Amino acid sequence: EGTRWFAAAASVLIQASSGASYAFGIYSPILKSSQGYDQSTLDVVSVFKDVGANAGVISGFLYSAACRSVGSLEDEKSVWGPWVVHAVGAIQCFAGYFFLWLAVTGTIPKPRLELMYLFMFLAAHSQTFFNTANVVTAVRNFPDYSGTVVGIMK
Repeated sequence: EGTRWFAAAASVLIQASSGASYAFGIYSPILKSSQGYDQSTLDVVSVFKDVGANAGVISGFLYSAACRSVGSLEDEKSVWGPWVVHAVGAIQCFAGYFFLWLAVTGTIPKPRLELMYLFMFLAAHSQTFFNTANVVTAVRNFPDYSGTVVGIMK
């Protein structure tokens, strides 16, 4: 019982801290000015952010593979399955936002536009890994409250 509640609390904290793409309006002026983008170019960057944040097929496949042999909640594998998905999401989040940061600060030469699309896609796509691991695990752990769980987390 304690493991379920710990996992639920950890999931809520991860979910609350993984929404940097929702703050695009805050950092987009800096991205625009530092890279010399016009508004239409920034809009395309934003499209890659939106596509990345909503294309969660890979995270779903990874979750299915990582949690395939999950038995009861006391089974040790049930704890590690979602954390594998979280780890992949965290690596992807770091890579995407780190390279965006390097570009904005001028630490690396101004990247080609296609690379900026990739960086933004990777950064936003990481959200799908957190969403998938958190929501699916919470629904599996609390099947009688699945609607409430999804409502709280989303």
